[in-house]
Amino acid sequence: MADSRRYILNMLSLALILTAVAMVPPVAASLAFGESHSVNVMMCGMLFCAGGGIILSSFGGSTVTDIKPRTMIMTVVFTWLLLILISSFVFYFAVPGIGPADAFMESCASWTGTAASSFDSGMLPSGIMLYRSILNWLGGIGIILLCLSIIRSRRYVGAGLAAIEIPGPDFLKDRPEFRSNYRMFIMIYAAFTLAQFILLAAGGMPLYTALLSALSNSASAGLHHINNSVITSMPAYIKGIFTLFAFLASTNILIFVFICRRQFAEIKNSSELKFRAGRIAISIVLVSILIIAANPAQDAVKVIGDSAVSVVSFLSTSGYIASDMSSWPAGCIILVMLQLFIGGSAFSSAGGFKDARLIVALKSISYTLYRHIHPSSVRTLTFDKKPIKSDRAVSANLFIALFMITYLLGALLLSLDNCGLYNALCYSQSMLTCTGTCIGAASGSDVVTGFSSFGKFVMGMLMICGRLEIYPLMMLFFRGFWKSDASV
Repeated sequence: MADSRRYILNMLSLALILTAVAMVPPVAASLAFGESHSVNVMMCGMLFCAGGGIILSSFGGSTVTDIKPRTMIMTVVFTWLLLILISSFVFYFAVPGIGPADAFMESCASWTGTAASSFDSGMLPSGIMLYRSILNWLGGIGIILLCLSIIRSRRYVGAGLAAIEIPGPDFLKDRPEFRSNYRMFIMIYAAFTLAQFILLAAGGMPLYTALLSALSNSASAGLHHINNSVITSMPAYIKGIFTLFAFLASTNILIFVFICRRQFAEIKNSSELKFRAGRIAISIVLVSILIIAANPAQDAVKVIGDSAVSVVSFLSTSGYIASDMSSWPAGCIILVMLQLFIGGSAFSSAGGFKDARLIVALKSISYTLYRHIHPSSVRTLTFDKKPIKSDRAVSANLFIALFMITYLLGALLLSLDNCGLYNALCYSQSMLTCTGTCIGAASGSDVVTGFSSFGKFVMGMLMICGRLEIYPLMMLFFRGFWKSDASV
């Protein structure tokens, strides 16, 4: 047990040190923009993280060969909560006029990649905007995954910790590619970010705005630093870059690992990729048809382009508004809202309960009906032509049910804040899926107003639940979780 504790302390120390390093660029930006107050606040945060990390590292160690699943969950959840708390203090002291609940919500939105804020982006100093975008990037790839790419770790320990932090169903986390490619994941993630920055800058976007956009959009975190009214007037080229990389960010990162390894047979057999590409394409077609049917005088090419940008934005849970959606027919809103629950693919930075789980749920329904018709038949439930154990399939189906229960519970709690039924349902969905923007809103604003501190705290917790996929956070409230292994 002592070895496990030392390992946990080592992980915590690395996370704090990485967070301190992440503050260096925002401090430099604040100095360049003459924002002395932001410099002072972030310097204090940097020294606290660096000092805490160094102190904890003196008690840590990484020679452990095995730790209990309960300890892994505690490591991931406590690391995330600690970093969110530290960032809350940074926002609280750096942004004028912000309250504790606003700072907590802003920190949760930053780490979980949610395009939501308690205030307009114009209130944020330039250095703090970069800080928020870097937190988006770190939260998208996962701070634990970054730590695992640095330290030497036994496969079981590393895979167990990464499996808790990286979203996706359990039956995909047994793959050798998932267990042994932490560094490749990060390299691919960084390459997409760099490529997006270069393409945006080449399209005429100011360098600083291009940097913020690349960091946040690569994490499916939307474009919090740009007003949605400005995005709608941007050139088609810029919108196209946003759309392309929002799609890539919400795609299973193993697909790109297979491309790097030239394992094209794995890509061909990827039912998740086919399902995701298919539902996005069908959604674009249906939305375009409904919009043109409602107003035939519109330019069909522009409608299709705007529909594609909007559909990809929400189905990737990025949540930026790149076209006027206030005039959309109700059928378009319902179509996109329903698919927003699904979100992106497993092992991506997008929210939702993921395409893979829905595929398994649909196959489970088909399998059950088939067994009722042919009770003596022998038929195996498969995913990507590989059999799935029954307990893994049940776990995937139960997660969808738990996701919807959490959504309804979140809406119930938000309704206590006198926000109305529709707004409660809309905001609960947008926070749990880490989208941040309510689809169908007249202005498409990601600024949350009219909620009390209680409502903002509920939204922050919904964001964390959506990013860490509910189970780890829920286990903290079970008495048995806190019992020592010897007493179980």
